[in-house]
Amino acid sequence: MDPPTVPIERDDDAYFAPLEELAIGDAELYLGLVHREDGVAGAARRIEAAGRHVEEFGVATECGIGRAPQDATEDIFRTHVAVAAGR
Repeated sequence: MDPPTVPIERDDDAYFAPLEELAIGDAELYLGLVHREDGVAGAARRIEAAGRHVEEFGVATECGIGRAPQDATEDIFRTHVAVAAGR
């Protein structure tokens, strides 16, 4: 199952508020917060917003890595590592 993709422009409480009602049991939640277009700063904004509404979650890319241009792969990995390390 793919992680829920968070649109690049969404870092507002209204978007993430429904996570407060999410009952996932023993599952782990991963949110597609990493976008190659705005890097660590954008992911950090989305992580902060999501964190106000759900305590435990992991970070993922918004649409996988396979669809990104070949020369962007290394930057996506760097961004993902940087934001995941802070979680």
